[in-house]
Amino acid sequence: MGADLTLLTEFLDSRPEKTRRNYLEALRDFCRFVTGGDDLSALVADLESMTPKAREEAVLRYVGEIKKRNAPMTVHFKLVAVRHLFELYELDVNWKKVKMILPKKRVIRNDKPVTKDVIRRVLPLLRPSKRMALWFLFISGARVNEALDLRVRDFDLASEPPRVRIITEKSGAPRVTFLPRDFAAELKAWIANNKLGPDDYVFFSELGPGHRLSAEKLRKAFQNALRRLGLLERDESGRGWSLTIHGLRDNYKTLLTGVGVQQLALAELMGHDTGIAEAYYKPTTEELAKEWRKAEEHLLLDQGIDEAKLGEIEKKLLRRTLESVWRAIHPSQPVEDLYSDAARFKLGHYPHSDEEKIEILTSAIRSFVATARQKGKIVRDVIHELQRRKRA
Repeated sequence: MGADLTLLTEFLDSRPEKTRRNYLEALRDFCRFVTGGDDLSALVADLESMTPKAREEAVLRYVGEIKKRNAPMTVHFKLVAVRHLFELYELDVNWKKVKMILPKKRVIRNDKPVTKDVIRRVLPLLRPSKRMALWFLFISGARVNEALDLRVRDFDLASEPPRVRIITEKSGAPRVTFLPRDFAAELKAWIANNKLGPDDYVFFSELGPGHRLSAEKLRKAFQNALRRLGLLERDESGRGWSLTIHGLRDNYKTLLTGVGVQQLALAELMGHDTGIAEAYYKPTTEELAKEWRKAEEHLLLDQGIDEAKLGEIEKKLLRRTLESVWRAIHPSQPVEDLYSDAARFKLGHYPHSDEEKIEILTSAIRSFVATARQKGKIVRDVIHELQRRKRA
């Protein structure tokens, strides 16, 4: 018979949703290691029936196993979840001994702040909802999921300065941050043009305002834009990227610190734990706004997203991509030869516009691929004929 999981359920329910899911998955992983199944009540019952030494050996063996297939930070996280379980049910283990065999934590990623210049270049390459979401991350310092969870009712665009109520992901506590005037004006038009209601997501997916934009899709769109701009590079570790969405949060912190925003106010705006200081003093919304004002001019992009230039930028990038494709598949013929041949035999003038060059490149690539396929078919037919004759 399994153990009562009321304590565990209450503990998990008290955690933020993301932490709850990760703890539960970690405990199930430990459960599969110890019992061979996913029944946590059976795991607790088995642990309670063990001697302290047997429990300790089970934990040590589990750590040895997960070290083989997980990064150091993941090993530490899983063990935190396991330790919470043991403490909830008063199961003794020498945690100092366990700690001695834990892998040393190491930094895998080395994010760089994503600056205003980078954002100005990236935003025109994104679809509207993703563009607004990324712009918001730049001016708010919010975590990705905090931003994507926002609905229209969370924004107060009539206040001065305009503001938004964010639910802090790690603690579940609400906080307020402020919006620079260029973003607030763009957001007001965005809400009106899309006829968004109070309960609609501000940053919504292709399915419509009732569906939240995916964090993974936003990250991929950001990476694709950086790739198109030639800015997607690995960090020093070789395992992460030098520019990531989290770098927007780093940039926000760096910017506000640089203009002299008080550290307690900065912690409140970003949703950081202010520790014991909060027990004695918590800045009012007016005080936070006053501190935030120091940074407002630095958060302005100085210009809105120029929709008229968006098509031009996309065409230029498409032309460059097609030129790269041509050089890769046909390195013996320069791209300039294609343009010269088109001027001599088709256009009657040298192609200067991206539209003309895209048409020339697309036609040449399609023709080359079709010819290559035909040659491949001829070669296959010859091989089949030779094999037939050999068998005969």
